[in-house]
Amino acid sequence: MIRQKKTISGPLLEVDFYPVWPDGRRMPTRAPRSKPTRAEMVKYNRQRAVKKMIRLVNANFGADDYLMSPTYEQSCAPSSEEEAKRDLVNYLRRVKTRRAAALREVEQLLAETPDKPSLRRQREKWQAERDKLAQPMKYIYTMEKVTYQTGKKAGQSNYHFHLFLTGGLPRRELEEMWPRGMRTNVDRYQPDRFGPEAAARYQVKDPAGSKRFVCSRNLDKPKEPTPKDDRISRRGVQRIAELHVDDAAYWEKKYPGYRFVRCFARYNAFNGHWYVSAIMYRNNAGLPPPWSDDGWLDDL
Repeated sequence: MIRQKKTISGPLLEVDFYPVWPDGRRMPTRAPRSKPTRAEMVKYNRQRAVKKMIRLVNANFGADDYLMSPTYEQSCAPSSEEEAKRDLVNYLRRVKTRRAAALREVEQLLAETPDKPSLRRQREKWQAERDKLAQPMKYIYTMEKVTYQTGKKAGQSNYHFHLFLTGGLPRRELEEMWPRGMRTNVDRYQPDRFGPEAAARYQVKDPAGSKRFVCSRNLDKPKEPTPKDDRISRRGVQRIAELHVDDAAYWEKKYPGYRFVRCFARYNAFNGHWYVSAIMYRNNAGLPPPWSDDGWLDDL
């Protein structure tokens, strides 16, 4: 039978159609005792990491959050990966402390400012700041190690990070809090510009350490409603693969409230089934982010 599975990550909706046995187990996609090659496993692990990163970013960060690139000046470069991570952990701790202090400051401003029509716009601005600062601080970061090959720095190593961070504090303040003569750039995270395609690009680079990315424990996880089995036939999935892969009207009618972004279809010669994955973006979340077919939805 065919299973229809949804994964909801904030404004992002993924719908997958794939075959399962009557007891719910996924149908195998390769012959028994055949093992994937090392290259296939590397590709598979990379795709899983990219998919997880894309989902977490969409589920937890929006246009009022930040995308940062903390970077060391060479004279302040850490001597090890552990030292670099410690620097970032300490920075995040200072940011959390400053957010709490800023929240108290804006709450005091609101308490001391009368609710008059002439001050309404300023109060609304402070209320928005208060609401954002009251949210739990979340982050996801990846770390890259660079070893200089030429010039005066040949043989020396340096590190930099790509960091998604909850907004609320001014960008300039976050930049100034990055210590030890180091520098950073803080940009608004704009889903229509720094969307899942960019998040994937950061993610696919080889990590400096054992983890591809590190995230705070309080991240919202993607939602996975109970899958629906046997609601569509094997032939029905084939028709979707052959006729509706690029049919935005079909998908937007099937899933109202979402805008069609992309659909991927692939045929598995071993089990004789089609696999279809559709990607959609909630209408009220603005324009869908740019998307590239990086094979991130492929199954081995």
